[in-house]
Amino acid sequence: MHRIFATCDPENIASFNVLEKVGFQSEGRIRDHIRINGGWRDSLIYSMLRDEWQGMVYEYE
Repeated sequence: MHRIFATCDPENIASFNVLEKVGFQSEGRIRDHIRINGGWRDSLIYSMLRDEWQGMVYEYE
């Protein structure tokens, strides 16, 4: 696997804080990405490349 990504709601601060804490990088906003309760919502997109993950040092090791 070369790349993984995650999306989250821009209003869900806890979600994007977790993604950033574990090393994902923000790539931007996807407009009208998901339909929730009859309305279209934007999403934030985060990603991590294989080289970035392999180079991480974990505090619990």
